[in-house]
Amino acid sequence: MRRGFLLAAGFGTRLRPLTNHRPKPLTPVCGIPMLDHAAALLQRAGIESAVVNAHWLPEQIEAWADAHPMDLFVSVEQPDILGTGGGLRKALAELADPFVVVNGDILSDVDVLGLLEAAGGEALAAMALRRLDPDQTYGQVKADSTGTVCDLVRLAYTGPVGELVPGTHFTGVHALRHELVRRLPAEGESCIVRQAYVSAVPERRVRALTHDGTWFDVGTPQAYLEANMQAVRGDLVLPIDPHERAAFAQRPGARRGDPPADVTIEGSVWIGEGAEIAAGAHLGPDVVIGAGARIGSGARLQRTVVWDGCEVPQDAELEAAIVHDGGVLETARRSASSE
Repeated sequence: MRRGFLLAAGFGTRLRPLTNHRPKPLTPVCGIPMLDHAAALLQRAGIESAVVNAHWLPEQIEAWADAHPMDLFVSVEQPDILGTGGGLRKALAELADPFVVVNGDILSDVDVLGLLEAAGGEALAAMALRRLDPDQTYGQVKADSTGTVCDLVRLAYTGPVGELVPGTHFTGVHALRHELVRRLPAEGESCIVRQAYVSAVPERRVRALTHDGTWFDVGTPQAYLEANMQAVRGDLVLPIDPHERAAFAQRPGARRGDPPADVTIEGSVWIGEGAEIAAGAHLGPDVVIGAGARIGSGARLQRTVVWDGCEVPQDAELEAAIVHDGGVLETARRSASSE
């Protein structure tokens, strides 16, 4: 049976305070936890079983797994987090060979089956690579004309066949063979790149698959807000279409459900099941209201995300804000204060 691996153990430090009370992979994009999108990526490839690692607030990951229709095994890393390699090494007996690793806080539509095929034969791994945008600073991973990784962010190198393709980076989605994972220490924290890939690249046993589709790194509160804004407009193509899970939603060219009575709706808006929107509220453009949330009369929201069950008081005015389970984060003010 094919079984994948979902990385969900990290602290989500850069996304604080949104991750103070919730693991980063469970933060919602248009009402759907990012981990749901990661699981859906596996399901689209016919993979109905996965290991999910957990460390920060693991009981929440376990509750999510219990409620999910996939066959999920949660590998809790305690007392210490085991890193991108140690978590795989600990769970290796539960994984297929080869298996796919998907980062639980990355939104993408990487070709999982293509990665598994590329990791066959003499290969020990296959990495999904993506072209760097002009403003991105990720370390470069370069492949040659045969699709073999030859330069691993300058940590490991092998002579290329033909020209190296510059300007690509690792997406966090890859397929691995057990043989490569066994090169890691049997116990404790380790890094799959620095302690395993570095030995396989000089052997020319790491393949590359170029990904040109959706890829979004939800690393900071500003990036998190932008992911939601693109998703509510339909600009970010996700493994699960949030429009289909809304009580009411509208975006360019599509509408679902009936809008709340006596509420002004402008532009793209997504409202979850059971949300209560008081008369006189103004929503939009680009607003996400989670299931069971409550919006007071006269409230005006633009470019704002409200999480499930959270409340916006009467006459509140929010723009570029995230109403989460620990309070209200105004991302525009945060950006200005960090400059």
